[in-house]
Amino acid sequence: MSAQRRRKNIVFAITLVVLILFMVPFYMLVVNSFKNTADFLKNPFSLPANPSLDNFATAIERMNFFKSLYNTAFITFTAVVINMIISSMAGYLFARKKWKINKIIFMAFLASMVAPFQVYMIPLVKIYAGVFGFSNSLLMVAYIAVGLNVPFAVFLYSGFVEGIPVELDEAALIDGCSFTKTFFSIIMPLLKPIIITVTVFVAMGVWNDFLMSSLFLTKADTKTLAISIKTFLTNHSAEYAPMMAGLLLSVLPVLIFYLIGQKYIIEGVIAGSVKG
Repeated sequence: MSAQRRRKNIVFAITLVVLILFMVPFYMLVVNSFKNTADFLKNPFSLPANPSLDNFATAIERMNFFKSLYNTAFITFTAVVINMIISSMAGYLFARKKWKINKIIFMAFLASMVAPFQVYMIPLVKIYAGVFGFSNSLLMVAYIAVGLNVPFAVFLYSGFVEGIPVELDEAALIDGCSFTKTFFSIIMPLLKPIIITVTVFVAMGVWNDFLMSSLFLTKADTKTLAISIKTFLTNHSAEYAPMMAGLLLSVLPVLIFYLIGQKYIIEGVIAGSVKG
């Protein structure tokens, strides 16, 4: 066997092992959604002996599923759209205008990506929920989600724009287009791969967020799916089977969205992370 063939076999074996490790939690989530809690505790890896959809009905009722789904979708959609507009425009500005102030702001964006949310979550809650009284506001949660995701999005957009020939801008300028019109008419249509990439990452992060949402959304009619899952956990017991069904229902929308946009993700990440 040639050395090249052995390397391919090793890479394949490692990839297969990693795939199995990543698929095991999803397998457990699916199979245990159709069991009762007793069977789950007995053997969480086994297939359901008597599959039942009762867990899904329980999850939909106990989680106030459709209201929670609406709240989650509203926050995610709002955050994604605003983030896309602001970050793509900022990324284009940083890529095309090499001002000193732009370099400073861009480096500040990159530095902000290092700090975890736990560092500034208390000031955020004190200011927006305490001082301004924006607790239980879906728009406020979406607003904060935009701010948390802008630095990473600007980094990717800026890197992607660096790969677009500046001659397109010059040609548009000769035709009488302003800087803003050039972006929306010429550049933005070319950003489709990176827009989908950033949208997937931001949407997944906002959709699955628990910590930030739980700090601001405490009323039953404002809870998101991630918060509603906690209804199956108490101080003395846990209803694992219905919780698994609720988790499965919660991840399906974003999983479908991810599968639809996956072909653009690698292209967008590679193009967006390579600086010109």
